[in-house]
Amino acid sequence: MEKWLFMVFFSGITGRLFLINVMTAISYAFILPVMSLFLINGLHASPIFITFYSLGFALSGLFFSQLMGALADKGYPIRQLFMISVMALFLAGLAFSFCQHPIEALLTGMFLMGPGNATIPLLLSMIRKHSLTAGLNATRLNTQMRSGVSIVWIAGPALAFVFADRFGFTFNFLASALLSALTLLASQLLLPKDKKTVDAGKTKVIQAGKVPVTGMIWALGAVMMLANLSNNIYLTIMPLYLVQELKLPASFPGFLLGATAIMEIPVMLVAAHLAEKTGKERLIMIGFCFAAVYYCLLQLATNMTELVVLQLFNGLFFGIFVGLGISVIQDALPERSGFASAFHSNAMRTGMMAGNGMAGLLAQLAGFKITLFVPLLSVCCAALLMLCINRKHAIKKRSVTG
Repeated sequence: MEKWLFMVFFSGITGRLFLINVMTAISYAFILPVMSLFLINGLHASPIFITFYSLGFALSGLFFSQLMGALADKGYPIRQLFMISVMALFLAGLAFSFCQHPIEALLTGMFLMGPGNATIPLLLSMIRKHSLTAGLNATRLNTQMRSGVSIVWIAGPALAFVFADRFGFTFNFLASALLSALTLLASQLLLPKDKKTVDAGKTKVIQAGKVPVTGMIWALGAVMMLANLSNNIYLTIMPLYLVQELKLPASFPGFLLGATAIMEIPVMLVAAHLAEKTGKERLIMIGFCFAAVYYCLLQLATNMTELVVLQLFNGLFFGIFVGLGISVIQDALPERSGFASAFHSNAMRTGMMAGNGMAGLLAQLAGFKITLFVPLLSVCCAALLMLCINRKHAIKKRSVTG
């Protein structure tokens, strides 16, 4: 039975989407991890320029992701929008390989990498649409697709740094451009063409356009933002805390991140099955409890063995959160999957921006160890907000059935 399910997953449109999803993730893995190093060592920019680049790149990604998601909901073929976004990613790789000045990298990040960022929500929207068309479990399909990205990011960033050190940044950028070109070719050959035109889908579009973005949707976005904010503050401060305050080897934080990534993959896949029995919102709250335990015990851990063991809690938290988050928002707004997918990606990106911005300031004012209390506070706020959403949803359901 399991063998049959495995064969079904890696065949047909599902397998093609998985392949393109992984190829897109690899394209990103050759650029994103080394960008700060490229700006400082490759283009000799000042450290503050990293902030300018990160802000410009993130805001551009927010704009283009929401724009293309809205176009998808208006009836424009998602496949064509996705290929336009992949083309932007391809051009970004080429442009970065020719950059000689920091301002050129900033413009490339804003006007090419920004549109390229829309590949993520557009893929999520295609996956959602395929699950509904094929009668597949959308939550399971989302977690299976996300597990492929996690596998790529176990080794991808490490390889990116190795290649940049051995062959130079240009090699990384050209490799990303080549992978994007292959993704573009695979999309052209493998993705099914959307038979619906903008005119043919007018009635459906009008109906979808009337579906409001309720306060609950915004609250769910705030949950995603707060949870990802906590994770990004942790990711930024943890290596510095371990190396500078606990005096652990400089290579250990990378090992710790890899261990967490390995743990979160099976958690994602199991969470999709458990969510059918417990409910996605309740399971995400359980994940937040694991996060709270982890951030508390992190303050007490002093050696490598303790820290490695604690990654079980971190893996449980992030595997549940990242595996189910997109499905929760898509389920809350099923008529506007393009908007919902972009909204989720942008909520996560906003949390990343806020987390990265707060981390340095808080560490400067309070130190690394105290700053690691902030993720605990943030994830507790996310849990309380999710609890309120869950209770309101339960009350509304009882009033309808009663």
